[in-house]
Amino acid sequence: MTRRNGAASPDSANRAARQATVAGQKKDPVRRRWGRIGGGVFAAVVGGWLFASLYLSADDRVEVLAVASDIGRFDVIDRSDLRVVTIGEDTDVASIPASRLDELVGRVASTDIVAGGLLVDGQLLPAGDRLVTADEAIVGVLVGPGDSPTTGMTRGAVVSVVIRPAAGTNGTVAEVPGWIAGIGGEVSSSGDRPVEVVVARSEAARVSAAAADRRVTIVVLGD
Repeated sequence: MTRRNGAASPDSANRAARQATVAGQKKDPVRRRWGRIGGGVFAAVVGGWLFASLYLSADDRVEVLAVASDIGRFDVIDRSDLRVVTIGEDTDVASIPASRLDELVGRVASTDIVAGGLLVDGQLLPAGDRLVTADEAIVGVLVGPGDSPTTGMTRGAVVSVVIRPAAGTNGTVAEVPGWIAGIGGEVSSSGDRPVEVVVARSEAARVSAAAADRRVTIVVLGD
């Protein structure tokens, strides 16, 4: 087709439009490719930052001992009673390192310990401390200021539980051998304090009855 008055023919105009469209389409994949590269770099940076954060936070955690099952007072601790957990190193709570696990198996609980909490040294009796046997019983005695010495009343101390006869009777004074299992920290306004005494199981009822009547004196014996 020929040109008129210097104007481009319709065919020439159509070809130019198609070429411009094709040129624009060739540029779009380049922009999309750079967009994908930029997104990948950003994801890699974020992923590396998260990994570094987790790695560094792992260094700030320590393994400690927790209680896996309820432990009764004076019970011997078994391996199954304990488990290892991790806590933050800067956590301001009392704990025992997991490295002491083997050392603590076979120790004796000084109090009732509930499962789920962290184990602490204050819940254990000193290593090698005396245990209550099957032939013994623990009796609670409330003693007045004059019914026990002011020194020597410590856990494990060997004592003689002196039972005075009931008032108005012709009974005699009796002595029951035992040892101290624990001493209450609270002293009443009258000066009384609770003491837990371990005696032979056969003597437990007699000591308990005398303690209820306030007829008990505790004497600490020498080694």
